[in-house]
Amino acid sequence: MLAAPMPGDAEAARFKAAFERGEALFQARDFGAAIANFKEADRARATPEVAWDLARCFERLGDEAFTLYYYRLYLRRAPNAPDTLEVAEKVGIVIARLEAEGKGVLELDAPRADAVTLQGNVYPSPPVAAFLPPGDYEVSAQFTSGVKTMSVQIRSGKMTTVTFEPVQPPLLHLADALTAEQIAQGVEAAPSPGVKPLRVASYVVAAAGLAALIAGGTLGVLANGDKSDAQDKSLTVAQAQRAAQAANGKALGANLLFGIGGAAVAGGALMFVFSMPEPGMKSGASK
Repeated sequence: MLAAPMPGDAEAARFKAAFERGEALFQARDFGAAIANFKEADRARATPEVAWDLARCFERLGDEAFTLYYYRLYLRRAPNAPDTLEVAEKVGIVIARLEAEGKGVLELDAPRADAVTLQGNVYPSPPVAAFLPPGDYEVSAQFTSGVKTMSVQIRSGKMTTVTFEPVQPPLLHLADALTAEQIAQGVEAAPSPGVKPLRVASYVVAAAGLAALIAGGTLGVLANGDKSDAQDKSLTVAQAQRAAQAANGKALGANLLFGIGGAAVAGGALMFVFSMPEPGMKSGASK
């Protein structure tokens, strides 16, 4: 029985094959094809050797911007390599010359982008490296999930590094997901579940609470009227006592209604909050 490949074996094999093809093409002076293979190797496994070979390929092609990009990448991946000072000197000479020429460097990476656009020029495979005059530039990256655009500022003799991350797709509410049967039937969207019962109940409870508050307010006004009558000195003792009792009864009813109404309104508000969709998800009733 054959053993299953260990995790990473496939990437290692893909790296080795692409790297060896790149080296062979470099020796054959087919630098464009070598670059394509070295980039494939780099996607499988990021190593200082690949960055070094890419820098040499672009150097042979006379593309200083990408040569600088990959030499800098080599220094980041192998900061303690024996030739670090030599490579750093090359980088420093180019940057000093650019400052004297009044130019800056833009290095843009978008690992999972389909294409990158810089000032109307489309680059089908990131990264992008360019020497540019100082100023503001618009760059965008096309992902399967959408387009991201930003403005970058280039300064003379300075490095400007930009990294694009993919656009996050909108979250889909569970109620909006299609079942396998619906997909097979060609249904494009899940039927709306309508208003949640909890949302309806929140309206009913809050309305009942509001009605109780209004009734309590009315009883309170009547209780104040009876209290005033009880204090009228023209009434007999019996009449004053009856008015006082009526005032007390209405005041007690008003207090009870205020308590019940306030609790109902608060409960309805809580029910409304709990009936709302989760943040970032679309409500089924708002399609």
